[in-house]
Amino acid sequence: MKFRFKEFRVYQDAKDYCRFCRDVIANHIARRDKSLTGQLDRALNSIVLNIAEGSADNSDAEFARFLGISMRSVYETVAGFDLAELYQYIDEDLNQRI
Repeated sequence: MKFRFKEFRVYQDAKDYCRFCRDVIANHIARRDKSLTGQLDRALNSIVLNIAEGSADNSDAEFARFLGISMRSVYETVAGFDLAELYQYIDEDLNQRI
């Protein structure tokens, strides 16, 4: 079975973003705040998983809906890292890179 989402640039970019963010979490947040770590992990996973799930249907409208859900998870991670900066787990420069 061929999974078309694996060929999508947005899927590849989402995986790269997740890898980068997970490294930041592991190195700066995980030992200090388990709650924020868990929330960020769920949101990051949701970015990639919704792209894949949305591609399963042959409907462009349904795929667009799942991409929207994925984008909302991106917003959630950005807000989560804003909190990490507020709590002084990461600095402003790292948050901007995220």
